[in-house]
Amino acid sequence: LAEAVAALRAHVAVARVAEVACSRLSFLCQASRQAAAEAGVFEVVTEAMRAHPQVVHVQEHGCRALVNVCMEDTDSPAVAWARMQRAAQAGAIEAALNAMRAHPQAGSLQRWACWALAKVCDGDDAAGLARSQRAAEAGAIEAVVDAMRAHPQDEDVQMESCGALTRLCGGGDAAGQARSQRAAEAGAIEEVLVAMRAHPQVVLVQAKGGEALLNVCGGGASAAARARRRRATQAGGRVAVAAAMQAHPGEGGVFCQEVQRHGQLVLDALPE
Repeated sequence: LAEAVAALRAHVAVARVAEVACSRLSFLCQASRQAAAEAGVFEVVTEAMRAHPQVVHVQEHGCRALVNVCMEDTDSPAVAWARMQRAAQAGAIEAALNAMRAHPQAGSLQRWACWALAKVCDGDDAAGLARSQRAAEAGAIEAVVDAMRAHPQDEDVQMESCGALTRLCGGGDAAGQARSQRAAEAGAIEEVLVAMRAHPQVVLVQAKGGEALLNVCGGGASAAARARRRRATQAGGRVAVAAAMQAHPGEGGVFCQEVQRHGQLVLDALPE
């Protein structure tokens, strides 16, 4: 791990070295995510991504490394959240967004970049919500919805886009509600439903889609929140989650149980 970090740091201007090193780091860091963070993986990977914006594999492997270091492991949530904060401080949010904008047709990159946004912005504490706000202000919500539109048949892009929307639209405060409204205005409700209809047998699309609907439609009794819920109903939200619940009964496993739980919450929230 240390050797790969050192090699990338020393030769970050060389595209082929950056590509190979980012790929290698994305795998090596899984053995010890905390050690990878402490070794400077976030900083050196984001530097490589900034150095080679047009090299798609540097961007994809870089996003994959960001995901794998941010993942929660056997450590406590607080330790994982600290890694996410370090990633944000290294510029991971902006790096992932720049990658998405530079390579809109690269499906695998879009998948990993959406996943990176979801992981870096994870966390229900104040710092986690601040990361979501930072991402939203940088245009992450619109970038995620654009990825969904560009890759409607790619189940991995749809799955990770729904996960990113869930994270970006979390939070019940005024800022969180504003992010949910921004997502609705970008067309997130409709794109989530398009994904659920296009991939009815992909349980993770259904589970993450239902959760994304919950967060985009938002809670509360404000006129804007009520309008989002009406919009979801009019777009076929109740029908979509009911179909998901029927296709993935709870005894099918943990993800099927998530489909059932999120689906019931959506049905309870949306007007008939």
